[in-house]
Formats: sequence, C-alpha cells, structure tokens
Amino acid sequence: MRFLSRSPITLLFFLVSLAGCGKSLPEFQPNRLIAQRMALENETSMDAVHDDIQAALGEMFGGPDQPKWPSFLESDEFAELHQPVWLDRAAGAVGRAHDKIERGLYRKHCAHCHALNGDGVGPTAYFQNPYPRDFRRGSFKFKSTPIGSKPTFEDLRLTITRGIAGTAMPAFGSGTSLKSDAESQSKSEEEIDALAHYVRYLSIRGEIERRLLLKAGSQINLDKGERLYDPKLRETDSAAFAKSFEWIEGQAREVARSWLIAPEKRIEVVDNPMLHFDFPDDLKSDRKTELLASIDRGRETFRGSTAACSLCHGKNGEGNGSTPDFDEWTKDWTIRAGIDPKVKGAWKVMKPFGALEPLRDPPRNFRHGVFRGGSKAEDIYRRIVGGIEGSPMPSAPIAPAHPQGLTNDQVWDLINFVRSLQYGDAVPENSAVAIDQNSKGGA
Repeated sequence: MRFLSRSPITLLFFLVSLAGCGKSLPEFQPNRLIAQRMALENETSMDAVHDDIQAALGEMFGGPDQPKWPSFLESDEFAELHQPVWLDRAAGAVGRAHDKIERGLYRKHCAHCHALNGDGVGPTAYFQNPYPRDFRRGSFKFKSTPIGSKPTFEDLRLTITRGIAGTAMPAFGSGTSLKSDAESQSKSEEEIDALAHYVRYLSIRGEIERRLLLKAGSQINLDKGERLYDPKLRETDSAAFAKSFEWIEGQAREVARSWLIAPEKRIEVVDNPMLHFDFPDDLKSDRKTELLASIDRGRETFRGSTAACSLCHGKNGEGNGSTPDFDEWTKDWTIRAGIDPKVKGAWKVMKPFGALEPLRDPPRNFRHGVFRGGSKAEDIYRRIVGGIEGSPMPSAPIAPAHPQGLTNDQVWDLINFVRSLQYGDAVPENSAVAIDQNSKGGA
C-alpha cells in the first residue's frame, strides 16, 4: 500500500473535527467538490446554493446525531429501506444508553476513513491507496449487480463482513472483534446489518445532494437570484414551496427505488460443473489434465479480441497491458471540470473543496492472487459478466445477448485461467497439450 505524506497537524485537525468540541452538534458537510465542478463548468458561483440544499437535506434526512428518513419514504413501498432501529444503532456518538446496546457504530468503525458524511475523506484517507469509497455517487464497485445498478443489501453486508483484499478496508466478520460466544456472534450480525443500512442511508442522501447540485448549477439562474429551494416559502407562499419541493421529492423517490429494485438486477451465476474446479487441489488430482485444458482455452480467450482482457491486464495477466486510467470518482471532479488529472498539480485548484490527489486505478495483477471483489469462482464470474462499477473494467459481451460474445464455457475457462495465474510455474503454458502428447507417445 502506498502511503501519502500528510502533516500530523492536519490529521489532528480532522480527528478533533470528527470528535466535535463543546456542545455543538456535528453536521454533514456539503459536497463542495461537486459544487465547485458545477461552478467551473457553468462559470457561475455556487456559494449561495449550499444553505438551501443543506436545509432541504436536513428537512428530509436529519443530521449525523439524529438521522431520519424523509416522511414520504415511510410508506409500505419503502419499508425495506426505512429501518429507524438500524439508524439508531449506527449513527450518533459512540456509547451505550440505559439498554447497554452499543451505538455510534459508524463513527467508531467507519468515519475515520469514510468521513462523517460518507465522502471518503476521513482523517486516515490521506494515507491510503486506494482511497476509501465515497458513497455519495451511489456507485459501488464490488456487487452482484451489473454496472448501472445499485448493490443489494447483501452485497453491502458481504463487503463489510469480509473486507476488500489489497486495500485498507478490513473485515468485520462475525466475531472478529467480539467474544466468540453465541450471544456476541448474534450481536455482531446485528452490528453489520446496522452499518449496511447506514451506508445505504448515506449513499441515498449523498446522491440526492449531488442531483440537487447538478440541477442548481445547470438549470437554475443563480446569478439572477433564482433558488432551488427556499424554506421560507413554506410560510409565505405554500404553493410555490410545494412546487419546488415536488421535484426534490421526486428525485428522492427515484434514488430510493433504484435501491429497492437492485435484487431484481442480480447477476445469476450460470454454473458449469464440467468447468468448475477447486484450486489448487485439482492441479494435483485426477482432474488435472481436464483443468489444464480449460486453463489453456481460457488463456486463448484472455488474449483474444472478444474478451480483450490482455489489453489492460497484459498478455500474462500481470496488469501491465496499458497505462492505468482513473476511476469515475476522480473523473467526476477533474475531467468533467476541465482538469486533466494526468497533469501534475492541476488538481490542486480543487484541494480547498475537499479533493485528494488523483490516484490511478491500475488493472489487477492476477499473479498476486488478490481479488478485491472476492476470490471465489462466482465472484470472478460476476466481475467478468457484470464489470466493475466506476472503474475502467467493463462488462464482457456475453452470448446470446451478444451473438459474437463469450459463451458460458468460455467464461468458465477464463475464470480458471485467471485463478491459475497465482500458481506460476505450476501451470506452464500449453501444459495440457504437452501432457496429452506424452500420453499418446507412451501408449
């Protein structure tokens, strides 16, 4: 992991800010990064819009110590999202009430990386590569759904439970930090549920904020004093207030529904027992020749034009096929604001608004055997078929939807090849052909 040098004073400042001081309640910080992007993109000041948007968000979602769901999401349609008991467990200051149940789980376990509002710029984020996830775009990399769809609730739970290999995201699996007795195990499951619900809450809130900023910057004439939301109209002009809030409510419902339908988008793994092997055991079993043949076919697919894996990952899967690109979180505030992230120091104009130095998102080096989205065959299957949201990794064309796309057999051959790379010399190129020729020669 690459560590970025930052002043200890900066870290101390963020820690103090996170903890709060005096009696003032902590607040969700505005998304000044996207606001500044819109200011540059549309050559207009966004300074006046923050208070209005934060007022609207506060009306709907409350604050870090007293979060809530908008009243219009409390209907049966959104019941799966609306879980106030989990907000109560995850939010607020760390501590226990009279019921002895620990609260403030997010602030205890997550905020130091992901920050109070989920922007991924917590006090320890400065020292990490890759940076912690910014939940506010509503995008998540490792999930069971395709690009363009939200993760399922179980996807969030799985990421929290097992962590993300090769990053600073640890595993909070059942019993990892609690006692191993049955009661503590149950509590750990409840804590993971609470954290997953809270991450979803922060993501929904953050995506709505982002939508409001994009609309304010591109469709509202701020220079002439037009406003996206004016809370004073509630008392002075209820009809005008209702009209302005109608659009905001519509956006909130749309974002919330996108999470509810996520399970319907789940990529089902089309298994193929003949091509589904156990690594590394089957490299030494009576299935070795069959496995090596699958690996050889997968290598050919990996280097072929249909899958085109080698263009990024390199001929031998070492991650050296092309110059690493930047992810969508970075492009969101650089390229779309007219800033070239490849130009050294160009990003610093956004530093006062919460930007971190752009880091490239390199293709995976499969020789290391580290798969951030999970190393099981079904995990890799979903990375191939569904792609990786927000990254340069696209979804592969799959037949029959794409007539010239990969067949199910080819996908599993590809999985076997990718999984074999970490074993190096134990799986030489075209080893199945050599074994077959030796067998014929000895007959």
